[in-house]
Amino acid sequence: TRDLSLLMKKELPAGDVEEVITGCGGTLLEHCELFDIYEGEQVGEGNKSLAYTLRFRAQDRTLEEADIAPLMERIIRKLESIGAIQRS
Repeated sequence: TRDLSLLMKKELPAGDVEEVITGCGGTLLEHCELFDIYEGEQVGEGNKSLAYTLRFRAQDRTLEEADIAPLMERIIRKLESIGAIQRS
């Protein structure tokens, strides 16, 4: 399970973000859930922060960091291409 916190313009629909996550997560991404939306002075005017929980699972083995890290990198790169950046 990984949490992913993102910063983006308010106009970017959460559905577009979820499409990227599920599309890039591949067959190992079992579940994607939006658990927090924040709009306020901490993220700047015209921006919002979305936070997701991602659950990865394989039916035939225990996943290791080496299995998940490339998927997370691919998800983050694709999200950046649509205007959503990872918050630390």
